[in-house]
This record gives sequence, structure tokens and C-alpha cells, in this order.
Amino acid sequence: MISSKLASFKSTSGEADYVSAYDAALQLWPVPYEENDIITRFGTTHVIASGSEGSPSLLLLHATGTSSTLWFPNINALSSAFRVYAVDIIGEPGKSRQSRLLRNREDCANWMVDVMQGLGLKRTNIAGLSYGGWHTLNFSLFFPDRINKIVALAPGASILPFSWPVLLLLRLLPYSPIKPNPFRSFFNKGFHPNELFARQFAIGVKHFRYADPMESIFTNVFSEDELSRINVPTLFIVGENEIIYDPVVAIEKVNQMMQNVETKLVPNASHLVSMEQPAWVNKHILNFLG
Repeated sequence: MISSKLASFKSTSGEADYVSAYDAALQLWPVPYEENDIITRFGTTHVIASGSEGSPSLLLLHATGTSSTLWFPNINALSSAFRVYAVDIIGEPGKSRQSRLLRNREDCANWMVDVMQGLGLKRTNIAGLSYGGWHTLNFSLFFPDRINKIVALAPGASILPFSWPVLLLLRLLPYSPIKPNPFRSFFNKGFHPNELFARQFAIGVKHFRYADPMESIFTNVFSEDELSRINVPTLFIVGENEIIYDPVVAIEKVNQMMQNVETKLVPNASHLVSMEQPAWVNKHILNFLG
């Protein structure tokens, strides 16, 4: 049955544990927020909204395994200038619930169109980290007329293939036991992620089952032709100690292939740059988006 191939929690008790951990991590959100569920053709998509409803809109798309609570270090600054919608990507641990597989890149783009329509947005700014960065770049290829500007923070694959150590880590992660910082490899040495957030991530690893990889899509590298066709104003951000690929080579390729792009190398940061260097990242996102 197709339903057995969908992304979902393995049990109702596991889902309840995760939602409890999600809500605990959401206590880190430093500004008022609303939680909403948007109906899309691929299932119900959960969105956390903050900031003035009269401000320009900004969609935030998180890294794989993290959910929208990833943005707690950034939301205060970003919501001061934007109506921010932090989206739980469908098919990922979070509060979204998948009813239909994202089988290809067009499905991913159509899912985002559905989210925007549910939020009443004709055009928007989008910022995505890692897997969310891949979704951001992908959407800009299919629906550039729905975008003002985009920020791609260390987009997963997209520019270069994953390094072999990261591919191995991603394969082994579902079998890792819960521990205080189960994703320490994605941070600079010496950086300690918030314990509430780390626990949410670890419970997701334990209880969430991803969609059948033979039936669904995940990040891939865009061709040089595709990268050259991304013409919306783009800010590409990557940490100087990035582990998923060589950050200097990635910046060189982005500058060579993409038409309308600014690139930034984040000092003292590895993969989850928005959490490691939030003040730096917030400043450059706000400056770029204007």
C-alpha cells in the first residue's frame, strides 16, 4: 500500500513524545507566534508565524531532521522586519503530516505553491538552510515569478555532492541512540546546541520513519544549466568549516554559474550556520533582503 511508503512516525506514542519535545523547544521562541496548519495536495503543513501582518513576508525552510524550531536564534531579528512563516517541511520530523509522496522536484515546488496559497501569498522572500536551501533553489527554478529574493544557507547537495563522511553519517543517523547532542558533527568543535533543541532532534531520529527512498525524492546536485537559470536575487551563505562539501569550491561554483548572486563565508561556523552564528547570519539576511 502506498501509505506504508509515506513519511510518518512509527507509533502514536513516539509521535506524542516528539510533539512534547517540539513544544518544549518552542519555548525558546523569543517573540509571540501563531501555529497554523495549511492543507496542501501532499498533506497538512504546519507553519509558525511571527511578526507584523503588515510586514513583507519571509518563508523559512529548515534543515532535515530539525523542524521549524531550528530558527529560534534568528526569529527575533527576522520578525522585526518581516512577517515570518517558519514551515515544517512535509515528509520531515515536525508537525506536518504527509498524505502523498513528494516523488520529484516538481512535486516539491507544487507543495510550496500550495503553502503560499494557504497563507495568502502571491510573492515572497524565502530563506532555507541545508535541505530547506535545496527546496528554496528548486522552487526558484519552477516559480521565479512567485519570489522576491532568496537566501540559500549551505543548501544540501545542490551545488556539490555530499562528502563521503556526511553520506555515511546520514545513513547511520537513524540507528544512533538518543544522546544530548546527536548531531554534534554538524557544528564547530566547542559549540554546544541548546539541550531542548538537541533532545527534540534526537527523539525525531528515534521515532520518525522517512519515506521510501525508492519512491520519494531528496536533495540532489543541480546541473550547471539549472544553476545558470536561477535569476532571482540570491544570497548564498556557507560556513568556513562546512563539512557537507568544500565551502570555497562551492562559492567559486556559485559565483561562476549563477547570474544574480552574492556569496558570504561565515567565520567560525560549520553546517548549521544560523544556529552557530545567528547575529552574523541575521545581519546579512536583513541587509540583503532590505
